[in-house]
Amino acid sequence: MTEEQQNQLTFRLTQVMEGWKLTDQEQITLLGLSLKPRHLYLYRRGDKSFDFDEVLIERAKMVLGIHEALGTTYPTNREYAAIWLKRAVKKFKHKAPLELMLSGDTGMKRVWHFLDCTQGWRG
Repeated sequence: MTEEQQNQLTFRLTQVMEGWKLTDQEQITLLGLSLKPRHLYLYRRGDKSFDFDEVLIERAKMVLGIHEALGTTYPTNREYAAIWLKRAVKKFKHKAPLELMLSGDTGMKRVWHFLDCTQGWRG
């Protein structure tokens, strides 16, 4: 991945998570980053890009996949995505999707598969 691609992906991820109205700590946990919440603004402004390894690339795919699926599910109201992520869902044993996502890769995959049935499909 080129430096420019890393910068673009970092900016895109921070924009998505800001749109979801996640706290700095939630954003860091979701991506599995090891940095202080107060330093996150450097990445939002484009001064720095995340250090993308295999784990972060996989999490980035899931975050962007969830974002895209939410856009398909709620095409006329993007703001509802932020609300939906924080509301208890019966399918998730009355846990909020964000709670599952913050628990790690398995939780993120469950939410993504729930929103986008093509993710769980085996041909």
